[in-house]
Amino acid sequence: MAPKLTHFAINTDDVEATQAFYEQVFGWSFREYGPPGFVQIMNEAGTAPMGAIQQRRQLLEDDPTRGFECSFGVDDIDEIYDKVVAAGGVILMERFAIPEVGRLLAFRDPGGNPVLAMQYDQPTD
Repeated sequence: MAPKLTHFAINTDDVEATQAFYEQVFGWSFREYGPPGFVQIMNEAGTAPMGAIQQRRQLLEDDPTRGFECSFGVDDIDEIYDKVVAAGGVILMERFAIPEVGRLLAFRDPGGNPVLAMQYDQPTD
């Protein structure tokens, strides 16, 4: 599989206000999931997450993450790790497992952007 956008997260200092905003603007529905300060944005049918709103974190050393944070589904997280390093990317967060989801890696591209790659436990089609 070629890497594809599989998840996005909106980082915020106020999860509740941001959730209320997108509920009013786009009509999105949500469900609590995972750690505190994290809600899933559900698809139109309410059956699967499209993305998340999460408490702001700081992947880049001197810059809090703003805007949309994108995760790309990949077949082999270890291969992507090696390719990021070989291409001059910077590892921001070492590979780690999210139980019942998959393995996640965060890195910085040459433009200074944080990017996430996820090897899912189950196919995302």
